[in-house]
Formats: sequence, C-alpha cells, structure tokens
Amino acid sequence: MLVVKIMFKNFIINMVKKAGKKNRKLLLIPTLVVFLVIIVFSRTPSLSEWYIQSIYPFVSTALSTVSGLIPFSLYDLFIITAVLYLLKLILFVIIRRTSFKRFLYSIIRFTVVLVLWFYFSWGISYFREDFYSRTNNQKTSYNSENLINFSNRFIAEANNSYVDFDVMEKEGVRQDLERSYNSLSETLSINYPNGKRIPKKMIFESLYTKMGISGYFGPFFNEIHVNSYSLNFTYPFTLAHEMSHQFGIASESEANLYAFLVCNNSYDERIRYSAYISILGYILNDVHTHLPDEYESLVTSIRPEIIADLQRNREHWLSARNVTLSVAQDKAYNAYLKSNRVSSGTENYSEVVGLLISTYVFPDYKP
Repeated sequence: MLVVKIMFKNFIINMVKKAGKKNRKLLLIPTLVVFLVIIVFSRTPSLSEWYIQSIYPFVSTALSTVSGLIPFSLYDLFIITAVLYLLKLILFVIIRRTSFKRFLYSIIRFTVVLVLWFYFSWGISYFREDFYSRTNNQKTSYNSENLINFSNRFIAEANNSYVDFDVMEKEGVRQDLERSYNSLSETLSINYPNGKRIPKKMIFESLYTKMGISGYFGPFFNEIHVNSYSLNFTYPFTLAHEMSHQFGIASESEANLYAFLVCNNSYDERIRYSAYISILGYILNDVHTHLPDEYESLVTSIRPEIIADLQRNREHWLSARNVTLSVAQDKAYNAYLKSNRVSSGTENYSEVVGLLISTYVFPDYKP
C-alpha cells in the first residue's frame, strides 16, 4: 500500500512538472503575438488612428461606465494591488516557496497581461496620427518672428480675459467643458461622447501633491483624476487637459492645446481665464529661451494681477513640494513618455506653443 502511495505521489508530481513546462512554452506564443501586434501598431499611425476612432470609443465607454459606478479610484487601487503582487512574488522566491523559473513565468505572464490591457484600453493613442494630420491643419513655422507676434497677441488677449474669483463650482465646470468638447468635437476630430468623464479624488493625493502632480488619467479603467490642492483658477484647465486624454489624446502638448481651445470656448469667463493663465507660463519660458532680449518687455506688458496669480500658483506648489519625490517622478515620467515614442519626454508639455502658433490660424476656431 505504501509503495502504491509513493508511486501515485510521484506520478502527480511529474504531471504537475510537465504541465508547468507546457504552460511556460505556451506562454511564449501569446507573449510574442502581443508584442508583435503592438510593434505593428506603433509603426502604422493610420492603423492606430483607425483603432482610436473606431474601436476605442466602445472600450472607453465600457470602462468609464463601470469605473464611474465606483466612488474611489480603481486605478490607484490597481497600482496598489500590482505592487503587492510583485512584492509577494519576490518574497516567495527569497523564502524559497517558489522556484526562480516559476517566478520568471509569473513575471512574464503579469507583464503580458499588463501591456495588453494598457495599450488596447488606451495606450495605442501614443501611436496615432498627430494633430496636423488628424485635423488637416497646416503647420506654421516656429521661428522668432512668429513667436514674438503670437506672444504679443496672446498676452493682449490674456489681459482682457482676467477675472478675479475665489469660488469654482466643480460640477458646473465639468458640465461646461462637456458642452465645449461636444461643440468642438468635429473641429478637434474627436468622437463625442466617447464614454463618461467623472473626475475622481486621488487616493494618495498628499503624495502626488509633493510630486507636483495636478492631475492624471488612469488608462486601465478610463478614469480622470484632478488634485483638489489645485488653485481654483487652474482647476478648469487641468480638468480639460485630463478629459482630452480620455478622448484618446496622448501627447501632453496636444492635451494642453485641446484644454486651451475647449476652455476658451466656454461661456464662463473664469474658465476662459484659466485657459490663458495656464498657457502663459509655457509662452514666457519659450520667449526666455529663444528671445531673451524680448523677455522683460513682454513680462511688463502683462497685467500685474495675472503676474500675481502666476506667482501665487508657483509658491502654492513649491510650498508642498518634496524635491526628492518630485525629481524622481519627473525622471520616471520622462522615461515613460520616451518609451512611448514621445521623443521630447516631459518637455512635450511646452511644445503646445508651436501648436498654438499654428492653431491661431485654424480655420474653424475663433478665440
């Protein structure tokens, strides 16, 4: 009887080992297929554009509808779960409850699922056609003459847009931005409604504040997050920026452009002011870099109240900033953007100035 038990035990062990080897071999096939498909999409902008225009609206609607039923951030919860899962895998290897081969198998399987989910839930947006191709808008040359002419015009409009306010009804802002996105959907070449956009509170808001993060888009569950630490006059622009990501706009410069156009299309003067003051810093940085001799005269042409708001916003975020966390986050996000074919990394945010120089002659847009 003992011999039978031993033989049966060995039989089971061998079967498990064979099944494990078979599963590991089978894993190679979907892994290769997933990465091959992603490579094809990354090198075929027209295919990616088709996916975002034809398939992604159904994906975003399904994900945002489900996540909209949950009052807290599923994205943040997912990140916690993923980290704990990875820590568990590492711990099991250390205490030798799992073999190293099985550890690698689990890591590869986890990575494949994560990559597949990320790209086909939203990440293919990084590979689509650029703003000029999507909208048939002609690119205007970015040179010293165009920059200074645009800057003077923009500052004059920003001065006229100034309004002093302390109260911002966030739900009212969201509804107004929805109306604006709807009215500009054809001009901006986006599908509307393309899902639901319900801003969620960050679970780790204090940590994100120390990193200087005012908002982010959670691709895995199609969620929008806006940091409540933001000052009222920056909130509409931040929300519009994150909403643009949900429409399949991955480029940060294009998201800034969409946020400006949508906010400036608002009936609410406070939202229009948010558009101008949020972009003004990028313009001043470009002028300071490329036209340093013109910088002082441009700054003096800005209303003192706007300068005061810019300074207040800067001091507001600096007072909460943790240098170590902020620098680490910048480096990590810079690497993330570059890995997704955004060659300029975090500098992509400021490239909105070139887009705006072209957009100011955009035929269907009237600032």
